[in-house]
Amino acid sequence: MSGLLAGVLIEAAGRVGAPLVKGLLEKYVGGKAGEIGGEIIDVIAGKAGVPPADLPNLPADDLVAAVQAAEPLAAELVLAEVEQQREANRLMMAEMDKEGGTWTWAWRPAWMWLLAFLWTYALVLRPLVNAAVGAAIEAVDVSMLMTLTGAYLALYMGGHTVKDALQRWREK
Repeated sequence: MSGLLAGVLIEAAGRVGAPLVKGLLEKYVGGKAGEIGGEIIDVIAGKAGVPPADLPNLPADDLVAAVQAAEPLAAELVLAEVEQQREANRLMMAEMDKEGGTWTWAWRPAWMWLLAFLWTYALVLRPLVNAAVGAAIEAVDVSMLMTLTGAYLALYMGGHTVKDALQRWREK
């Protein structure tokens, strides 16, 4: 999204008294268009009957009319964004509400902490102890630790990765 287009739309929204559109464009469109800012620009372009890239070339009166027509829809976009966030929060809360046994969810954080400790031991603590004592303690092999970490990642994230890959393959 070009800064020119954002500036033209923000100026037009300010001139016609469309504070919601102006505020949303200022907040969500800058050097990089945010999701809701892009949707608002699409709505303005739709009201003007041109593609978004042609908005800067519109006559000022047509641009002003398009921004005025988009003002009521901007509120609906904000409400849709709020509802989407509410659903995301609800899903996160449902994930944290564990009705099953502790073992059904506790293995993930337990393994995370165990692997964090083992990697810290293998890469930081063991070399420090070996240097301080002058011994060669080899309690954890890094290649074995890498295999263990890979197995954990395959169990924890692999299912979704395979599912997503199969879904993309089916879509092609």
